[in-house]
Amino acid sequence: MNLSLLFNKFYSPDDATGIGASDETDTFELLNEEEPKEEVLDLDKSGPKEPSDDEPEEKEEEEDELKEIEEELKGPKEEDLELTTPVRRREILAKYPKLFKDFPYLEKAYYREQQFTETFPTIQDAKNAATKANIVDRIDREIMNGDISSILYAAKNENPEAFNKIADNYLPVLKHVDPPAYYHVMGNVLKDTIITMVREARALGEGGAPLQAAANILNQFIFGSQNFTPPTTLSRQQDPQELNRQQQIQQENQQRFYTQFESVKEDLQTRADNVLKSTIDQHIDPNESMTDYVRGHATREALSTLDDLMSRDKHFRGLLDRLWEKAFEKRFDKDSTDKIKSAYLSKAKTLLPSVIKKARNEALRGLGNRSTSNGKSDDILEEKPARKSPSVNGRSTSPSSGKIRKASDIPKGMSTLDVLMKD
Repeated sequence: MNLSLLFNKFYSPDDATGIGASDETDTFELLNEEEPKEEVLDLDKSGPKEPSDDEPEEKEEEEDELKEIEEELKGPKEEDLELTTPVRRREILAKYPKLFKDFPYLEKAYYREQQFTETFPTIQDAKNAATKANIVDRIDREIMNGDISSILYAAKNENPEAFNKIADNYLPVLKHVDPPAYYHVMGNVLKDTIITMVREARALGEGGAPLQAAANILNQFIFGSQNFTPPTTLSRQQDPQELNRQQQIQQENQQRFYTQFESVKEDLQTRADNVLKSTIDQHIDPNESMTDYVRGHATREALSTLDDLMSRDKHFRGLLDRLWEKAFEKRFDKDSTDKIKSAYLSKAKTLLPSVIKKARNEALRGLGNRSTSNGKSDDILEEKPARKSPSVNGRSTSPSSGKIRKASDIPKGMSTLDVLMKD
């Protein structure tokens, strides 16, 4: 089954520190909880109807439902979202009194749109803000790690004059913000100068004596001592062995965190898949009109269609990503993971009625109505007893006749109708 609850924007491994044994215990408690047997989503109790040649308009309406859903997934064009004068809530309820009661999401969307519009008048404004926010977040992480190269590169490439101003003002600004840091930087610059003078003096041999004497005088003048100390760093230097030990601990925490994520995701995926398959099995053939093979094939097609629709819904995928982020922050506690499963199944529930109708129609389309003794039409698929051939160890010994007996026998590209009509 391809339906996936996978988190699309996996957290940085740096965020995986601090995972201890207690987190593993919570995870296994979550995995060991008993899931209710045969959990099924509550769809339309009337159930999908059998397709009938006497109701062509109804069949067309059912087939158009998925087309409408696919059009919704494409989303509106930006020109269709231009600002218009908002309608007051009272005016909406005056014409449609039960609108917000029947569709609570619309009421939340009504107020949420007001808040968004106050901050971002247009969709493009929101996109630009999101792009800038990502850039700021990245630069913030780099600065906290002591790296300002991105800022300098960006200034130099985008505005060389601005870069020159940064270079001119760097030391004066540093002195204003933190004088000891300024003198530390200047001290290292002068020490590099003294080192260069001594090297040059030694290269000159006997003629370099005056230059080396000048280096000694400069060192004594600046640092007040005849003893030379090499440049140092202002940041605290860690012991290499201690640094390696911390890196090893961090890698172990990252691996433990990733393993925990995979376990939780796999468990949620299995639970959700079982619910969806049980729901489709219960509603795909309420009148028991299909053979086991046709019913199984229709179920697989329904799951495939559902997977395609959900994966193409960018809004839903974004919602799922945010729920996973919350689960990461809360170390995959039961409440956060239950919200992921609930959101996933709620979305599937809105699509399943149309998906099941489409799968049923395709499974039964093209089959003539079997005439009954009372002259009425019977939409039951006529089953003929299959011819059995001798078998050894459960496998047929007869040569292949070209008939389709299992899913692997279906040629690639063959439609459901072709499968059902194949002799």
